[in-house]
Amino acid sequence: MASVIMRPALTPPPSCTRAVAAAAFSCLVLAVGCRPPAPSLTPAAPEGPAAFKAPATGLFLVVWKSRRTLEVYRDGVLLESYPVVFGLQPSGPKRFEGDMRTPEGLYHVTGKRRHPRWRYFIALDYPNDADRAAYRLALRDGRIPVIDNRALSIGGGIGIHGTDHLREQREGVDWTKGCIALSNRDITRLVELVERGTPVLIEP
Repeated sequence: MASVIMRPALTPPPSCTRAVAAAAFSCLVLAVGCRPPAPSLTPAAPEGPAAFKAPATGLFLVVWKSRRTLEVYRDGVLLESYPVVFGLQPSGPKRFEGDMRTPEGLYHVTGKRRHPRWRYFIALDYPNDADRAAYRLALRDGRIPVIDNRALSIGGGIGIHGTDHLREQREGVDWTKGCIALSNRDITRLVELVERGTPVLIEP
C-alpha cells in the first residue's frame, strides 16, 4: 500500500508587520487578473480587543500620500479615485498628538456620521497596535516632546472627511491636523460606499 504523506497546514501568525500587510495588499490590487476574495481582516479597536470584523463586500480603500489620491477597490477592481489632502506635515507617519501628520499603515473604518463642518466624518481605528508599539519605541528613545514634565499622548480622532477649506482643497494644499480630506462632493459619494470594518491602507 502506498504511504500517504500528511503535510501540516500552514497557519499564518496572528499578526504581521505593516510591510508584510502592505505587500499582500499591493498584490491584491496590482496583480494582473487578480480578483481577491472579500477581506476577512479583524481590526484592533482603539481600546481593548477587536470588536468588529471587516464586511463581506470586497471593498477596500488605498490612500497614497505621494500620489495624493484615495482609491476605492472592490474585489481588486478600481472603482473610483479621489484627490485628497493631508495633515499640515504630510511627510512621515503620525507619532504623537499635535504633530500634524497623517498616519501610515493598515486601518479600518469604525463608524461614519454627519459633521457640521466637513459634511461627513468616517472614523478610523488610529491608534492601532502597530501605532502604539511605534509610540512606545519613540517615547523610549526620547523622540516624543515633553511639556511640563509630561510626554505628549499618541493622539486620536483620525478619519476621512469633507472640507470647509474650499480653496486649499481645490488647489491641493494640505490643511488638516492629520486627517484625510476630500471635497464635499467626493465625501458624500464615499460615505455611501464604506461601512464599519472597511479596510483602509495608507501608504507613504
